[in-house]
Amino acid sequence: MRPTWAEIDLEIIAENTSIFCDLLDDSVELCAVVKADGYGHGAAEVAKQVLASGATWLAVAFVEEAAALRREGIEAPILILSEPRPTEMEEVVKLGGVRPTIYTRTGVDAFSSVADEQAPVHLKVDTGMHRVGVRPNEIIELASYLVGSGIQLEGLFTHFALASTPTDPFNKIQIELFDRVLEELAGAGHVPQVVHQANTAATLEWPETHRSMVRVGIGLYGTEPSKIFSERFKELGLKPAVWLRSEVSYLQTVESGEGVGYGHRWKASRNTRIATIPIGYADGIFRGWWDGGEVLIRGAHWPIRGVVTMDSLIVEVDESIKVGDEVVLLGAQGDSVLAVSDVAELLGTIGHEILTSLGARIPRRY
Repeated sequence: MRPTWAEIDLEIIAENTSIFCDLLDDSVELCAVVKADGYGHGAAEVAKQVLASGATWLAVAFVEEAAALRREGIEAPILILSEPRPTEMEEVVKLGGVRPTIYTRTGVDAFSSVADEQAPVHLKVDTGMHRVGVRPNEIIELASYLVGSGIQLEGLFTHFALASTPTDPFNKIQIELFDRVLEELAGAGHVPQVVHQANTAATLEWPETHRSMVRVGIGLYGTEPSKIFSERFKELGLKPAVWLRSEVSYLQTVESGEGVGYGHRWKASRNTRIATIPIGYADGIFRGWWDGGEVLIRGAHWPIRGVVTMDSLIVEVDESIKVGDEVVLLGAQGDSVLAVSDVAELLGTIGHEILTSLGARIPRRY
């Protein structure tokens, strides 16, 4: 087996969960978002840890993710964040304790045709993300249709579009619009028990958005929604829970003027020692990571040279580096750190994409 793996510290995830719970009033529940295989950390392992550390709900993206958690013996309530297809509603019911999100009459009809009387669902209202959700001016009509179909309107939620940029005025617009939706629903006799709006960023930034439940995803794994939150994470003691490790598998010296890798995108300006690391873009190390990217070996930063290939990458080193030396691509080694958020910034993306791109070929060790 190649010496490449992701090391997941579940105790850190437990500590991060407790930190978020401490930010909430006693009446507010924590829903842990474990979609995309727990943001690459292992959904079942993470789910068990967060539920033991204060979370009371879980959220996933798809029915198959909920089913996988049930197969692992996890019994907590699970929210599916998107509306299942009509053909999936029967499986949702059979899983037990799984709440579908609803935002269309088609969804209402499909669920009510297979569910027991007063089976709970959550309505999603679109307050500005414009991805999915019922429009605010249509919410009362859909809620009334839902209740009239014998379904329990247990929950109502929305999602921020710009919470990772807390100074953007559109955040306030979404908060106020959600407030109005709740007032209008109450006026029509619909008062959902579980109301949730806050993601990781909003949970940290706006206590008024905590409602009766918050949905925390990326923060549980110790990665900031954006660099803006770096200091806040440090203040709270939130820590990353993953280390991506490999080893030096091959060493050679290239002469001045020789190119390295596909397209010879990098050429040595002098005789240079290089090391091959057995991890590549098929494992989630983006091809463009080479342009400014680094790894840690023996506690020092070493630059990636040449484009990342499917199964390996190449690093400039010196004579002190040996075959078998540990390589860290994400995480800490000694006093040196390669943070997920820093890599994301380098690549012009977000930490969520870095973590969820770590491929199935990389074994997880806990």
